[in-house]
Amino acid sequence: MFKKIVIHNVVAVLSLSLLGSFSCIAAKIETRNYDVVVIGGGGSGATAALAAAQSGVKVLIIEKTRQLSGSTSLTKGMMGINTSLQQKRNMHLSTKEIFNKMESYTHLLFNGRLAKATVDNSAETIEWLMDNGVKLWLPERPQQYAHDAEEPIIYHMWNGHQGMAALTKAIQDAGGDILVNTEATKIYTNDDGSMRGVRAKSVDGTTYEIAAKAVVVATGGYIGNNKMMKDNGIVGHPMGWLPNDGLGMKMAWEAGAAKHGEKVTEYHATGIVDSNNRESKLFPRLEPLIHIPILWVDKTGQRYYNEDHVYDNALVSNALVSIGGQGNVIFDQDTLNQFSKNKIGLTDSFAQIRGVKGGFSGPLTTLQQDMEAAVKEGIAFKGNTLEELAENAGFLKNEFVKQVGDYNNYISTKDDKQFYKSKNSLKYQVSKGPFYSLQVTTYNLTTIGGIKINEKMEAVTADFIPVKGLYAAGNVASGLYSDSYMTIEGLTMGFAAISGRLAGLNSAKFSKSSN
Repeated sequence: MFKKIVIHNVVAVLSLSLLGSFSCIAAKIETRNYDVVVIGGGGSGATAALAAAQSGVKVLIIEKTRQLSGSTSLTKGMMGINTSLQQKRNMHLSTKEIFNKMESYTHLLFNGRLAKATVDNSAETIEWLMDNGVKLWLPERPQQYAHDAEEPIIYHMWNGHQGMAALTKAIQDAGGDILVNTEATKIYTNDDGSMRGVRAKSVDGTTYEIAAKAVVVATGGYIGNNKMMKDNGIVGHPMGWLPNDGLGMKMAWEAGAAKHGEKVTEYHATGIVDSNNRESKLFPRLEPLIHIPILWVDKTGQRYYNEDHVYDNALVSNALVSIGGQGNVIFDQDTLNQFSKNKIGLTDSFAQIRGVKGGFSGPLTTLQQDMEAAVKEGIAFKGNTLEELAENAGFLKNEFVKQVGDYNNYISTKDDKQFYKSKNSLKYQVSKGPFYSLQVTTYNLTTIGGIKINEKMEAVTADFIPVKGLYAAGNVASGLYSDSYMTIEGLTMGFAAISGRLAGLNSAKFSKSSN
Protein backbone atom coordinates (compact mmCIF):
# COMPACT_ATOMS: atom_id res chain seq x y z
CA MET A 1 0.00 0.00 0.00
CA PHE A 2 0.92 3.64 -0.29
CA LYS A 3 2.37 5.33 2.81
CA LYS A 4 0.82 8.63 3.81
CA ILE A 5 3.67 11.03 3.10
CA VAL A 6 4.17 14.24 1.20
CA ILE A 7 7.43 14.70 -0.70
CA HIS A 8 8.22 18.28 -1.63
CA ASN A 9 10.75 19.71 -4.07
CA VAL A 10 11.39 16.68 -6.22
CA VAL A 11 13.21 18.41 -9.06
CA ALA A 12 12.23 17.53 -12.63
CA VAL A 13 14.48 18.75 -15.41
CA LEU A 14 12.28 20.04 -18.22
CA SER A 15 14.68 21.44 -20.76
CA LEU A 16 18.23 22.51 -21.46
CA SER A 17 18.50 26.00 -22.83
CA LEU A 18 20.94 27.11 -25.51
CA LEU A 19 22.92 28.90 -22.81
CA GLY A 20 23.53 25.64 -21.02
CA SER A 21 21.38 26.47 -18.01
CA PHE A 22 18.56 24.27 -16.72
CA SER A 23 14.87 25.22 -16.55
CA CYS A 24 13.39 23.45 -13.58
CA ILE A 25 10.17 23.25 -11.62
CA ALA A 26 9.45 21.68 -8.28
CA ALA A 27 7.07 18.74 -8.50
CA LYS A 28 5.07 17.46 -5.53
CA ILE A 29 3.82 13.97 -4.81
CA GLU A 30 1.10 13.46 -2.22
CA THR A 31 -0.30 10.14 -1.03
CA ARG A 32 -3.77 9.56 0.39
CA ASN A 33 -5.80 6.62 1.62
CA TYR A 34 -9.54 6.03 1.08
CA ASP A 35 -12.05 3.23 1.07
CA VAL A 36 -13.73 4.36 -2.16
CA VAL A 37 -12.41 6.66 -4.87
CA VAL A 38 -14.88 7.99 -7.43
CA ILE A 39 -13.39 9.19 -10.73
CA GLY A 40 -15.55 11.83 -12.39
CA GLY A 41 -17.68 14.52 -10.77
CA GLY A 42 -20.81 14.62 -12.91
CA GLY A 43 -24.22 13.35 -11.86
CA SER A 44 -23.31 9.66 -11.68
CA GLY A 45 -20.05 10.38 -9.86
CA ALA A 46 -21.67 12.75 -7.38
CA THR A 47 -24.47 10.33 -6.54
CA ALA A 48 -21.93 7.52 -6.17
CA ALA A 49 -19.77 9.57 -3.82
CA LEU A 50 -22.75 10.67 -1.75
CA ALA A 51 -24.21 7.18 -1.41
CA ALA A 52 -20.83 5.77 -0.40
CA ALA A 53 -20.13 8.57 2.09
CA GLN A 54 -23.56 8.15 3.66
CA SER A 55 -22.76 4.44 4.05
CA GLY A 56 -20.00 5.37 6.48
CA VAL A 57 -16.87 4.81 4.42
CA LYS A 58 -14.07 7.22 3.59
CA VAL A 59 -14.70 8.63 0.11
CA LEU A 60 -12.83 10.82 -2.36
CA ILE A 61 -14.32 12.13 -5.61
CA ILE A 62 -11.89 13.37 -8.27
CA GLU A 63 -13.03 15.87 -10.92
CA LYS A 64 -10.78 17.34 -13.59
CA THR A 65 -12.73 20.58 -14.01
CA ARG A 66 -13.15 23.30 -11.41
CA GLN A 67 -16.33 21.96 -9.80
CA LEU A 68 -18.65 18.97 -9.70
CA SER A 69 -20.75 19.44 -12.80
CA GLY A 70 -20.27 17.41 -15.97
CA SER A 71 -23.01 17.14 -18.55
CA THR A 72 -25.47 16.76 -15.68
CA SER A 73 -25.48 20.51 -15.08
CA LEU A 74 -26.85 20.94 -18.62
CA THR A 75 -29.73 18.51 -18.18
CA LYS A 76 -33.31 19.47 -17.45
CA GLY A 77 -34.71 16.32 -15.91
CA MET A 78 -34.72 12.57 -15.41
CA MET A 79 -36.93 9.52 -15.57
CA GLY A 80 -38.97 8.61 -12.50
CA ILE A 81 -41.29 5.63 -12.05
CA ASN A 82 -44.09 5.68 -9.46
CA THR A 83 -42.63 8.53 -7.42
CA SER A 84 -44.34 10.58 -4.74
CA LEU A 85 -44.60 13.48 -7.21
CA GLN A 86 -46.54 11.27 -9.60
CA GLN A 87 -48.73 9.89 -6.84
CA LYS A 88 -49.68 13.39 -5.69
CA ARG A 89 -51.14 13.95 -9.17
CA ASN A 90 -52.89 10.57 -9.16
CA MET A 91 -50.48 9.21 -11.75
CA HIS A 92 -49.66 5.56 -11.33
CA LEU A 93 -46.99 3.84 -13.37
CA SER A 94 -45.59 0.35 -12.92
CA THR A 95 -41.96 -0.64 -13.31
CA LYS A 96 -43.23 -3.51 -15.45
CA GLU A 97 -44.57 -1.08 -18.05
CA ILE A 98 -41.25 0.73 -18.48
CA PHE A 99 -39.28 -2.52 -18.37
CA ASN A 100 -41.47 -3.92 -21.14
CA LYS A 101 -40.79 -0.78 -23.20
CA MET A 102 -37.07 -1.39 -22.75
CA GLU A 103 -37.45 -5.00 -23.87
CA SER A 104 -39.39 -3.97 -26.94
CA TYR A 105 -37.08 -1.13 -27.97
CA THR A 106 -33.86 -3.13 -27.57
CA HIS A 107 -35.26 -6.43 -28.93
CA LEU A 108 -33.69 -7.91 -25.79
CA LEU A 109 -30.20 -6.90 -26.91
CA PHE A 110 -29.55 -5.51 -23.43
CA ASN A 111 -28.71 -6.60 -19.91
CA GLY A 112 -32.10 -7.52 -18.49
CA ARG A 113 -30.97 -7.61 -14.88
CA LEU A 114 -29.38 -4.17 -15.23
CA ALA A 115 -32.55 -2.77 -16.77
CA LYS A 116 -34.64 -4.29 -13.98
CA ALA A 117 -32.36 -2.78 -11.34
CA THR A 118 -32.74 0.58 -13.08
CA VAL A 119 -36.54 0.62 -13.05
CA ASP A 120 -36.78 -0.92 -9.58
CA ASN A 121 -34.56 1.76 -8.01
CA SER A 122 -35.98 4.74 -9.88
CA ALA A 123 -38.55 5.95 -7.32
CA GLU A 124 -36.24 5.41 -4.35
CA THR A 125 -33.48 7.37 -6.07
CA ILE A 126 -35.81 10.29 -6.83
CA GLU A 127 -36.92 10.43 -3.19
CA TRP A 128 -33.29 10.17 -2.01
CA LEU A 129 -32.25 13.04 -4.24
CA MET A 130 -35.03 15.25 -2.88
CA ASP A 131 -34.09 14.26 0.70
CA ASN A 132 -30.59 15.54 -0.08
CA GLY A 133 -31.68 18.98 -1.24
CA VAL A 134 -32.24 18.37 -4.96
CA LYS A 135 -35.36 20.14 -6.23
CA LEU A 136 -37.47 18.08 -8.64
CA TRP A 137 -40.94 18.67 -10.06
CA LEU A 138 -43.31 17.32 -12.69
CA PRO A 139 -44.11 19.46 -15.75
CA GLU A 140 -47.68 19.96 -16.85
CA ARG A 141 -47.13 17.80 -19.93
CA PRO A 142 -44.38 15.70 -21.55
CA GLN A 143 -41.53 17.66 -23.12
CA GLN A 144 -41.82 16.04 -26.55
CA TYR A 145 -44.98 16.11 -28.65
CA ALA A 146 -44.51 12.48 -29.67
CA HIS A 147 -45.14 11.64 -26.01
CA ASP A 148 -47.94 14.15 -25.48
CA ALA A 149 -50.65 11.56 -25.03
CA GLU A 150 -48.60 9.55 -22.55
CA GLU A 151 -49.71 9.52 -18.95
CA PRO A 152 -48.42 9.43 -16.35
CA ILE A 153 -45.57 11.85 -17.03
CA ILE A 154 -42.23 10.18 -16.25
CA TYR A 155 -39.98 13.20 -16.90
CA HIS A 156 -39.08 14.76 -13.55
CA MET A 157 -37.67 18.21 -14.20
CA TRP A 158 -34.89 19.94 -12.32
CA ASN A 159 -32.30 22.64 -12.65
CA GLY A 160 -29.05 20.77 -13.29
CA HIS A 161 -26.93 23.49 -11.69
CA GLN A 162 -29.04 23.49 -8.52
CA GLY A 163 -29.00 19.71 -8.44
CA MET A 164 -25.21 19.49 -8.68
CA ALA A 165 -24.77 22.23 -6.07
CA ALA A 166 -27.06 20.33 -3.70
CA LEU A 167 -25.18 17.07 -4.27
CA THR A 168 -21.83 18.80 -3.70
CA LYS A 169 -23.01 20.15 -0.36
CA ALA A 170 -24.48 16.79 0.64
CA ILE A 171 -21.19 15.01 -0.11
CA GLN A 172 -19.29 17.45 2.05
CA ASP A 173 -21.88 17.21 4.83
CA ALA A 174 -21.52 13.42 4.75
CA GLY A 175 -17.75 13.72 5.21
CA GLY A 176 -16.70 13.02 1.64
CA ASP A 177 -13.63 14.71 0.18
CA ILE A 178 -13.69 16.50 -3.19
CA LEU A 179 -10.61 17.05 -5.32
CA VAL A 180 -11.19 19.35 -8.30
CA ASN A 181 -8.92 20.54 -11.12
CA THR A 182 -7.40 17.09 -10.90
CA GLU A 183 -7.49 14.27 -13.44
CA ALA A 184 -7.15 10.59 -12.67
CA THR A 185 -4.62 8.99 -15.00
CA LYS A 186 -4.27 5.38 -13.84
CA ILE A 187 -6.02 2.70 -11.81
CA TYR A 188 -3.68 0.41 -9.89
CA THR A 189 -4.53 -3.24 -9.30
CA ASN A 190 -3.14 -5.92 -7.01
CA ASP A 191 -1.73 -9.24 -8.21
CA ASP A 192 -5.15 -10.87 -7.80
CA GLY A 193 -6.80 -8.22 -9.99
CA SER A 194 -8.45 -6.34 -7.14
CA MET A 195 -8.20 -2.57 -6.82
CA ARG A 196 -5.16 -1.03 -5.18
CA GLY A 197 -5.63 2.67 -5.89
CA VAL A 198 -5.57 5.56 -8.30
CA ARG A 199 -3.01 8.00 -9.64
CA ALA A 200 -4.17 11.55 -10.36
CA LYS A 201 -2.55 14.80 -11.36
CA SER A 202 -3.64 18.31 -10.46
CA VAL A 203 -3.35 21.40 -12.65
CA ASP A 204 -0.86 22.79 -10.12
CA GLY A 205 1.49 19.90 -10.91
CA THR A 206 0.78 17.81 -7.81
CA THR A 207 0.69 14.05 -8.40
CA TYR A 208 -1.61 12.10 -6.09
CA GLU A 209 -1.00 8.45 -5.30
CA ILE A 210 -4.26 7.32 -3.70
CA ALA A 211 -4.83 3.95 -2.06
CA ALA A 212 -8.38 2.62 -2.37
CA LYS A 213 -10.24 -0.64 -1.86
CA ALA A 214 -12.86 0.23 -4.46
CA VAL A 215 -12.91 2.52 -7.48
CA VAL A 216 -15.98 3.90 -9.25
CA VAL A 217 -15.44 5.12 -12.82
CA ALA A 218 -18.02 7.79 -13.67
CA THR A 219 -16.21 9.77 -16.34
CA GLY A 220 -18.95 9.95 -18.97
CA GLY A 221 -18.37 9.10 -22.61
CA TYR A 222 -15.80 10.42 -25.07
CA ILE A 223 -17.67 13.06 -27.02
CA GLY A 224 -14.71 15.42 -26.60
CA ASN A 225 -12.25 12.99 -28.19
CA ASN A 226 -12.42 13.62 -31.93
CA LYS A 227 -10.21 10.66 -32.81
CA MET A 228 -12.30 8.16 -30.86
CA MET A 229 -15.47 9.65 -32.33
CA LYS A 230 -14.12 9.26 -35.86
CA ASP A 231 -12.65 5.80 -35.26
CA ASN A 232 -16.02 4.57 -33.97
CA GLY A 233 -17.99 6.05 -36.86
CA ILE A 234 -19.95 8.55 -34.79
CA VAL A 235 -21.50 11.30 -36.89
CA GLY A 236 -23.27 14.60 -36.32
CA HIS A 237 -22.60 17.62 -34.17
CA PRO A 238 -21.35 17.01 -30.61
CA MET A 239 -23.35 19.11 -28.17
CA GLY A 240 -22.47 17.28 -24.97
CA TRP A 241 -19.77 17.71 -22.32
CA LEU A 242 -16.56 18.16 -24.31
CA PRO A 243 -14.14 17.48 -21.38
CA ASN A 244 -15.27 13.83 -21.64
CA ASP A 245 -12.35 12.26 -23.52
CA GLY A 246 -12.66 8.53 -22.88
CA LEU A 247 -9.73 8.27 -20.48
CA GLY A 248 -11.91 6.77 -17.75
CA MET A 249 -13.07 3.83 -19.83
CA LYS A 250 -9.51 3.22 -21.06
CA MET A 251 -8.27 3.04 -17.45
CA ALA A 252 -11.07 0.60 -16.61
CA TRP A 253 -10.21 -1.60 -19.60
CA GLU A 254 -6.58 -1.66 -18.49
CA ALA A 255 -7.75 -2.63 -14.99
CA GLY A 256 -9.58 -5.69 -16.33
CA ALA A 257 -13.05 -4.52 -17.39
CA ALA A 258 -14.38 -5.69 -20.73
CA LYS A 259 -15.12 -3.36 -23.61
CA HIS A 260 -18.80 -3.20 -24.42
CA GLY A 261 -21.08 -0.81 -26.28
CA GLU A 262 -18.44 1.85 -26.79
CA LYS A 263 -19.94 2.79 -30.16
CA VAL A 264 -23.47 3.39 -28.84
CA THR A 265 -24.36 7.07 -29.01
CA GLU A 266 -27.22 9.21 -27.77
CA TYR A 267 -28.27 10.91 -30.97
CA HIS A 268 -30.84 13.42 -29.83
CA ALA A 269 -32.37 16.42 -31.63
CA THR A 270 -31.13 18.30 -34.69
CA GLY A 271 -29.45 21.56 -35.62
CA ILE A 272 -27.86 23.65 -38.35
CA VAL A 273 -24.07 23.63 -38.60
CA ASP A 274 -21.46 25.10 -40.94
CA SER A 275 -18.83 23.30 -43.00
CA ASN A 276 -16.62 23.02 -39.90
CA ASN A 277 -19.40 21.31 -37.94
CA ARG A 278 -19.86 24.38 -35.77
CA GLU A 279 -23.35 25.54 -34.93
CA SER A 280 -24.35 28.28 -37.35
CA LYS A 281 -25.13 31.73 -35.97
CA LEU A 282 -28.27 31.60 -38.12
CA PHE A 283 -29.54 28.51 -36.32
CA PRO A 284 -31.75 30.31 -33.76
CA ARG A 285 -33.57 32.21 -36.50
CA LEU A 286 -33.96 29.24 -38.84
CA GLU A 287 -34.63 26.66 -36.14
CA PRO A 288 -38.44 26.49 -36.61
CA LEU A 289 -37.91 25.16 -40.14
CA ILE A 290 -36.24 21.98 -38.89
CA HIS A 291 -38.84 21.30 -36.20
CA ILE A 292 -41.81 20.70 -38.49
CA PRO A 293 -42.82 17.75 -40.73
CA ILE A 294 -42.49 19.31 -44.18
CA LEU A 295 -40.45 17.68 -46.96
CA TRP A 296 -37.12 16.19 -45.79
CA VAL A 297 -34.69 14.54 -48.22
CA ASP A 298 -31.29 12.88 -48.14
CA LYS A 299 -28.20 13.79 -50.15
CA THR A 300 -29.71 12.27 -53.29
CA GLY A 301 -32.79 14.47 -52.98
CA GLN A 302 -35.15 11.65 -51.95
CA ARG A 303 -37.26 11.20 -48.84
CA TYR A 304 -35.92 8.74 -46.30
CA TYR A 305 -38.50 8.68 -43.46
CA ASN A 306 -41.94 9.70 -42.26
CA GLU A 307 -41.40 13.33 -41.26
CA ASP A 308 -43.89 13.02 -38.39
CA HIS A 309 -40.98 11.49 -36.48
CA VAL A 310 -39.63 15.03 -36.13
CA TYR A 311 -41.73 15.08 -32.97
CA ASP A 312 -39.46 12.57 -31.23
CA ASN A 313 -35.95 13.88 -30.64
CA ALA A 314 -34.36 10.43 -30.68
CA LEU A 315 -36.15 9.10 -33.74
CA VAL A 316 -35.61 12.17 -35.93
CA SER A 317 -31.91 11.95 -35.08
CA ASN A 318 -31.67 8.22 -35.69
CA ALA A 319 -33.28 8.69 -39.11
CA LEU A 320 -30.60 11.24 -39.99
CA VAL A 321 -27.86 8.89 -38.78
CA SER A 322 -29.18 6.26 -41.20
CA ILE A 323 -28.30 8.58 -44.11
CA GLY A 324 -24.94 9.76 -42.79
CA GLY A 325 -26.01 12.35 -40.22
CA GLN A 326 -27.20 15.18 -42.45
CA GLY A 327 -30.36 15.79 -44.48
CA ASN A 328 -32.19 18.67 -46.11
CA VAL A 329 -35.49 20.45 -45.53
CA ILE A 330 -37.16 21.51 -48.80
CA PHE A 331 -39.66 24.34 -49.36
CA ASP A 332 -40.61 26.90 -51.97
CA GLN A 333 -40.99 30.68 -52.13
CA ASP A 334 -44.71 30.50 -51.43
CA THR A 335 -44.07 28.62 -48.18
CA LEU A 336 -41.31 31.03 -47.24
CA ASN A 337 -43.70 33.96 -47.78
CA GLN A 338 -46.39 32.32 -45.66
CA PHE A 339 -43.99 31.63 -42.79
CA SER A 340 -42.74 35.23 -42.96
CA LYS A 341 -46.21 36.71 -42.57
CA ASN A 342 -48.15 34.15 -40.54
CA LYS A 343 -47.74 31.52 -37.90
CA ILE A 344 -46.51 28.19 -39.25
CA GLY A 345 -49.44 25.83 -39.64
CA LEU A 346 -47.60 22.88 -38.10
CA THR A 347 -46.73 22.38 -34.45
CA ASP A 348 -43.11 23.18 -33.58
CA SER A 349 -41.54 20.03 -32.11
CA PHE A 350 -39.52 22.18 -29.70
CA ALA A 351 -42.40 24.41 -28.66
CA GLN A 352 -42.43 23.01 -25.12
CA ILE A 353 -38.70 23.54 -24.70
CA ARG A 354 -38.51 26.90 -26.49
CA GLY A 355 -41.59 28.29 -24.79
CA VAL A 356 -43.58 28.79 -28.00
CA LYS A 357 -47.11 29.71 -26.92
CA GLY A 358 -49.79 27.62 -28.60
CA GLY A 359 -47.16 25.37 -30.16
CA PHE A 360 -46.98 27.23 -33.50
CA SER A 361 -43.89 29.28 -34.37
CA GLY A 362 -43.95 32.45 -36.43
CA PRO A 363 -44.33 34.73 -38.09
CA LEU A 364 -40.63 34.61 -39.01
CA THR A 365 -40.38 38.20 -40.19
CA THR A 366 -36.70 38.04 -41.21
CA LEU A 367 -36.91 34.64 -42.91
CA GLN A 368 -36.19 35.92 -46.43
CA GLN A 369 -33.02 37.71 -45.32
CA ASP A 370 -32.01 34.80 -43.13
CA MET A 371 -32.34 32.30 -45.98
CA GLU A 372 -30.33 34.51 -48.31
CA ALA A 373 -27.63 34.67 -45.62
CA ALA A 374 -27.81 30.89 -45.21
CA VAL A 375 -27.23 30.43 -48.92
CA LYS A 376 -24.14 32.65 -48.72
CA GLU A 377 -22.89 30.69 -45.71
CA GLY A 378 -23.27 27.41 -47.58
CA ILE A 379 -25.79 25.85 -45.20
CA ALA A 380 -28.67 26.33 -47.64
CA PHE A 381 -29.15 26.23 -51.40
CA LYS A 382 -31.48 28.03 -53.81
CA GLY A 383 -32.66 27.45 -57.36
CA ASN A 384 -35.14 29.15 -59.62
CA THR A 385 -36.21 25.72 -60.81
CA LEU A 386 -36.16 22.31 -59.15
CA GLU A 387 -33.46 21.26 -61.59
CA GLU A 388 -31.31 24.23 -60.62
CA LEU A 389 -31.81 23.54 -56.93
CA ALA A 390 -30.81 19.91 -57.48
CA GLU A 391 -27.63 21.00 -59.22
CA ASN A 392 -26.73 23.54 -56.52
CA ALA A 393 -27.48 21.18 -53.63
CA GLY A 394 -25.83 18.15 -55.21
CA PHE A 395 -29.02 16.06 -55.52
CA LEU A 396 -29.68 13.50 -58.25
CA LYS A 397 -31.69 15.69 -60.62
CA ASN A 398 -34.26 13.24 -62.00
CA GLU A 399 -34.84 11.51 -58.68
CA PHE A 400 -35.30 14.83 -56.86
CA VAL A 401 -37.72 16.27 -59.38
CA LYS A 402 -39.78 13.06 -59.31
CA GLN A 403 -39.73 13.01 -55.49
CA VAL A 404 -41.08 16.56 -55.29
CA GLY A 405 -43.81 15.74 -57.81
CA ASP A 406 -44.84 12.66 -55.85
CA TYR A 407 -44.80 14.61 -52.59
CA ASN A 408 -47.00 17.36 -53.99
CA ASN A 409 -49.45 14.67 -55.09
CA TYR A 410 -49.52 13.20 -51.58
CA ILE A 411 -50.50 16.62 -50.26
CA SER A 412 -53.21 17.05 -52.91
CA THR A 413 -54.74 13.64 -52.15
CA LYS A 414 -54.00 13.74 -48.40
CA ASP A 415 -52.50 10.27 -48.79
CA ASP A 416 -48.76 9.68 -48.29
CA LYS A 417 -48.27 6.42 -50.16
CA GLN A 418 -44.51 6.49 -49.59
CA PHE A 419 -44.07 6.72 -45.80
CA TYR A 420 -47.64 7.18 -44.50
CA LYS A 421 -47.28 10.62 -42.96
CA SER A 422 -50.42 11.80 -41.19
CA LYS A 423 -52.99 13.82 -43.12
CA ASN A 424 -52.57 16.79 -40.78
CA SER A 425 -48.89 17.03 -41.71
CA LEU A 426 -49.48 16.94 -45.46
CA LYS A 427 -49.20 20.68 -46.01
CA TYR A 428 -47.03 23.11 -47.97
CA GLN A 429 -46.45 21.88 -51.50
CA VAL A 430 -43.15 22.59 -53.21
CA SER A 431 -44.39 24.11 -56.48
CA LYS A 432 -43.61 27.83 -56.82
CA GLY A 433 -40.01 28.93 -57.32
CA PRO A 434 -37.53 29.93 -56.25
CA PHE A 435 -36.94 26.72 -54.29
CA TYR A 436 -34.84 26.23 -51.16
CA SER A 437 -32.94 23.45 -49.39
CA LEU A 438 -31.77 23.93 -45.79
CA GLN A 439 -29.26 21.49 -44.34
CA VAL A 440 -30.14 19.82 -41.03
CA THR A 441 -27.68 17.80 -38.94
CA THR A 442 -28.18 15.26 -36.18
CA TYR A 443 -26.86 16.21 -32.76
CA ASN A 444 -25.20 13.74 -30.42
CA LEU A 445 -25.33 14.38 -26.70
CA THR A 446 -22.93 11.71 -25.49
CA THR A 447 -21.67 8.22 -26.04
CA ILE A 448 -23.49 5.77 -23.77
CA GLY A 449 -21.31 2.75 -23.17
CA GLY A 450 -17.79 1.45 -22.91
CA ILE A 451 -17.40 -0.49 -19.65
CA LYS A 452 -19.33 -3.72 -19.31
CA ILE A 453 -21.16 -3.90 -15.98
CA ASN A 454 -23.68 -6.06 -14.13
CA GLU A 455 -26.77 -5.08 -12.12
CA LYS A 456 -24.61 -4.18 -9.11
CA MET A 457 -22.69 -1.68 -11.29
CA GLU A 458 -19.61 -3.88 -10.93
CA ALA A 459 -17.28 -3.76 -13.90
CA VAL A 460 -17.07 -7.25 -15.34
CA THR A 461 -15.07 -9.31 -17.79
CA ALA A 462 -16.48 -10.50 -21.10
CA ASP A 463 -17.83 -13.55 -19.19
CA PHE A 464 -19.54 -11.36 -16.57
CA ILE A 465 -16.97 -12.14 -13.86
CA PRO A 466 -16.75 -9.07 -11.56
CA VAL A 467 -13.46 -7.18 -11.44
CA LYS A 468 -12.94 -6.99 -7.69
CA GLY A 469 -13.62 -3.51 -6.36
CA LEU A 470 -14.15 -1.84 -9.76
CA TYR A 471 -17.49 -0.17 -10.54
CA ALA A 472 -18.85 2.03 -13.31
CA ALA A 473 -21.84 4.33 -13.51
CA GLY A 474 -23.54 6.73 -15.89
CA ASN A 475 -22.72 7.18 -19.55
CA VAL A 476 -19.47 5.23 -19.36
CA ALA A 477 -21.30 2.09 -18.19
CA SER A 478 -22.67 -0.34 -20.77
CA GLY A 479 -25.49 -2.86 -20.89
CA LEU A 480 -28.69 -0.83 -20.67
CA TYR A 481 -28.84 0.10 -24.35
CA SER A 482 -28.70 -1.99 -27.51
CA ASP A 483 -27.72 0.19 -30.47
CA SER A 484 -29.22 3.57 -29.61
CA TYR A 485 -30.86 5.71 -26.95
CA MET A 486 -34.33 4.50 -25.96
CA THR A 487 -37.38 6.71 -26.42
CA ILE A 488 -38.03 7.02 -22.68
CA GLU A 489 -37.94 10.63 -21.52
CA GLY A 490 -35.13 11.34 -19.09
CA LEU A 491 -33.59 7.87 -19.22
CA THR A 492 -29.96 9.01 -19.55
CA MET A 493 -30.05 11.27 -16.50
CA GLY A 494 -32.26 8.79 -14.64
CA PHE A 495 -29.73 6.03 -15.24
CA ALA A 496 -26.88 8.34 -14.22
CA ALA A 497 -28.47 8.99 -10.83
CA ILE A 498 -29.67 5.42 -10.28
CA SER A 499 -26.46 3.71 -11.38
CA GLY A 500 -24.36 6.22 -9.46
CA ARG A 501 -26.28 5.64 -6.25
CA LEU A 502 -26.11 1.85 -6.64
CA ALA A 503 -22.40 1.98 -7.47
CA GLY A 504 -21.82 4.04 -4.32
CA LEU A 505 -23.81 1.71 -2.11
CA ASN A 506 -22.22 -1.44 -3.51
CA SER A 507 -18.66 -0.11 -3.54
CA ALA A 508 -19.05 0.95 0.09
CA LYS A 509 -20.35 -2.50 0.99
CA PHE A 510 -17.41 -4.09 -0.84
CA SER A 511 -14.85 -1.88 0.90
CA LYS A 512 -16.27 -2.76 4.31
CA SER A 513 -16.02 -6.46 3.50
CA SER A 514 -12.37 -5.96 2.54
CA ASN A 515 -11.36 -4.70 5.98
